[in-house]
Amino acid sequence: MDNFWVALLFWIGLAVVLVSTFYFPRKFMKKKKQYDERFVYNDHLARSYSWFGSLGVIFVAWFLSLVIFHSLIAFWLITVIYIGHMLSYAIGAAIANGKN
Repeated sequence: MDNFWVALLFWIGLAVVLVSTFYFPRKFMKKKKQYDERFVYNDHLARSYSWFGSLGVIFVAWFLSLVIFHSLIAFWLITVIYIGHMLSYAIGAAIANGKN
C-alpha cells in the first residue's frame, strides 16, 4: 500500500512540475508582451525541426526494435507512440487551419 501512495504522489508531483513549466513562463511572457512576430516565427520553426527530429528517433527505434532486438512488444509499443505522435500532429494541424 505504501508503494502505491509513493508512486501516486510522484506522478502527481511530476504532472504539477510539467504543467507549471509550460504555464508560468507563457503567462509571464504574455504579461510582458514578449510574443512578437519574430518570437512566434522562431518558435514555430523550432517546433517543426523538433517534430522531424522526434519522428526520426521514432523510426530509428522502430528499426532497432525489429532488426536488432527482435521484440514484437517493443515494436507495437513504438507503433502506438508513432500513432499518437501523428494523431497529435493531425489535431494540431486542424486547430491551426481552423484559426486561419
